[in-house]
Amino acid sequence: MGINGNEESLKAIGKRENNTSKASANADTKSQTTIPPHIYLKDPIKGAIAPWTKAEKAYYHSLKTKRERYKYLAIRSGLRSVVIDIPYDAYCNVDEKGRLVNEDYAYIYDEVSSHRGTLKSYSFFNEWELSALLLGNIKASPTAAVGFKARQQQALFLQAQLGDKNAFKSLGLAVLCSNSFLTGQHWNKLRAKMIYDLHDHHYESLLDEFGMLPFLDEIIGADWTIDLNKYDFAYDEEGRIIWALYNDIEKDKLKDPRDIDSTPESRNEFDDAMDRYRNGMKTNFDVDTPNDWSDRQATLFKDTLVLSAKLAALTSPQGYPNAPYYFTPERLEWIYKRGYLDKLLDPRIPAIYRYNFPQELRAKILAYAKEHGVKE
Repeated sequence: MGINGNEESLKAIGKRENNTSKASANADTKSQTTIPPHIYLKDPIKGAIAPWTKAEKAYYHSLKTKRERYKYLAIRSGLRSVVIDIPYDAYCNVDEKGRLVNEDYAYIYDEVSSHRGTLKSYSFFNEWELSALLLGNIKASPTAAVGFKARQQQALFLQAQLGDKNAFKSLGLAVLCSNSFLTGQHWNKLRAKMIYDLHDHHYESLLDEFGMLPFLDEIIGADWTIDLNKYDFAYDEEGRIIWALYNDIEKDKLKDPRDIDSTPESRNEFDDAMDRYRNGMKTNFDVDTPNDWSDRQATLFKDTLVLSAKLAALTSPQGYPNAPYYFTPERLEWIYKRGYLDKLLDPRIPAIYRYNFPQELRAKILAYAKEHGVKE
């Protein structure tokens, strides 16, 4: 079929990207660069994906409490709850002893607490756990295996930044074995060893005065993440397509396009297979529920529809800062030549200049930098 065999799918990507471009019109023009395809031929350079600017670092260091820094990192992650509306002001609304700082948000904490551990589905379980993490519970576990791989990876990375040692080790575990693909990550024994060594022998020396790792991306870098779900498009909410691609890789029918010995031909074959699976395996919600379904099955189906729509709508338009989307260079080039590519999807755009970064917070950061003579 070739790289251009599924033009409708690529036009959908283009539509999404054009929407991102319009929505991102207020981003700093200096950050709007082209996307060289060759950057996807190797692992991302440490600190190069959604990098911290000098202004952002200076502002972060001006935050004098662990709660303020926790809240900042949670906002920076781009993760938003889809099961309950949590305003930024309610993030980490607890003190060192776990007591509420602002009682106005007590109802949010009560609601999240009552739903944690739900057996409704893995997706609902993840989202209530993520809500707890945003609210200040560093031991929440929002990483059950579901289809939104970039979201799952960003949640794990955030947890490691916040100072969870087990989450730090899990970043290594995620790339240790061939089944790393099931998490959207790339099997990389050297990277796993690096993280394990840091965890076992140097972890405490890496922590800041609050026991956190805010600049973790500059220490271990980020991974290119394969995730069929993007902003406004939920193609693989259960992860079935990822499973199908993984099975083909295990049977040597396909090659992971991120492998160092992948070729343009093998990467085209992967893209073609991904398109076929996406067209043939995506969950269709525009159908009636079968008559033989129980009320419980029908309700879960409808609730999952709403959840998937919210997840797609609240996915960061320019990707998550520590879980960048992977594109094959060939596909990127093809999209570019046909005028679909949005340069604002460049993963190297600093986090504070991304569309979903709060505008008021960005203004506060830049004002702080100007006041204190911080220059890039």
